[in-house]
Amino acid sequence: MFTDIKGFTTFSERNPAEVVVDRLNEYLSAMVQIIHAHDGTVDKFMGDGIMAYWGAPLPQPDHARLALRCALGMKQKMAELTAAWQARGVEPFQIRGGILSGRVVAGNIGSTGQKMEYTVIGDTVNQASRLEGAGKTYGIDFTVGESTRRLVEASAEFRFRRLDCVRVVGKTEPVELFELRPAAPASAVASADPLVERFEAALEHYRARRWDEAVNSFRMLTADFPGDGASKLYLQRCIEFQARPPGVDWDGVFNRQEK
Repeated sequence: MFTDIKGFTTFSERNPAEVVVDRLNEYLSAMVQIIHAHDGTVDKFMGDGIMAYWGAPLPQPDHARLALRCALGMKQKMAELTAAWQARGVEPFQIRGGILSGRVVAGNIGSTGQKMEYTVIGDTVNQASRLEGAGKTYGIDFTVGESTRRLVEASAEFRFRRLDCVRVVGKTEPVELFELRPAAPASAVASADPLVERFEAALEHYRARRWDEAVNSFRMLTADFPGDGASKLYLQRCIEFQARPPGVDWDGVFNRQEK
């Protein structure tokens, strides 16, 4: 799991250094508590970013479930922090993150006799970092890879929205991206999520190259869910494809050009 604060550079520019450090420490302390409560390991802080993992040094068979529960817990805690900050009259901020499951290399890495740290490295780690960055494109909080969703698909505990099929920077094979949606209320039907159901139908038009239907579907979604960045993104894409359709070899995969 990688997380980052949305717009932290702008926040830092608008506030004195001591205010930035104080808020950052408050935020990081709260997030670390959530990660530890879900049996995760905090690997490192990268400025305002956090890298955490599950499954090392000891195996955790339910690592995907723990990571997703942790993400939902972090979102809930951020809502509490935001309310507290607003009550104090200070500027709030939000986070985004990326989660991916797969094989990694875990061990002590660094300079022998100088500085060593136990960490995880590998393609899974690199792609998880890319998923965190992808959240900015779609305007969502947590982006989840197909490998993680597949590990919990038999459970009704989590809800997802299929976002896109992309080739991330430095990779040739496309990956399916999903949004981790808020948990369903106890009184609601597990699959009842109007945005997800309508978005999936619009996405089918998009992938089938039915541009008129796709434009109409995403336009209605943006009208009914004006805060949904993914629908706005797809509406723009579909309008462009409507005017200039892709070639016959187009496979519905989006080639992401930035990290």
